[in-house]
Amino acid sequence: MIVESRNKSGTLTLGTGTPKSFACQATNVRISPQHEETDDALETLCGDELPAAKKRTDVLGIVAVQDFSDPAGFVAFTWENDLASVPFTWAPNATGPTYAGTVEVLALEVGGDVGVRLTTEAEWNIVGPVVVTYTPAPGKADEPAADDVDVD
Repeated sequence: MIVESRNKSGTLTLGTGTPKSFACQATNVRISPQHEETDDALETLCGDELPAAKKRTDVLGIVAVQDFSDPAGFVAFTWENDLASVPFTWAPNATGPTYAGTVEVLALEVGGDVGVRLTTEAEWNIVGPVVVTYTPAPGKADEPAADDVDVD
């Protein structure tokens, strides 16, 4: 059985207190795990080898329509929260899981080519774990939701 997932009719919120919704500005949202080796493999005298240790960091990537003329918009939010760690919640669609965590916001670029629709890209490091919450599948509302999965 093929299962296909799509980004559509989802949510994207950022901030503390009453988080701001930016789903209508976003044209692309994704979480990208990044893996790197933190040291070298180590061979012992007997010929056995310890593998290199690995570290994972996650990045929240967003492509958004620029709204720099809106003082309450996405671009203004990034400038006001530059270098701050803020909570985020992202649901790719109305029936799929929700991803939540904390990102380090970096101010977005403003402007670009004259007379065209402008977008800007953000790639923010996620600080700490990403918590994934799955909801019950449609028609299975009487079954409890799966436990939260901590992706760290």
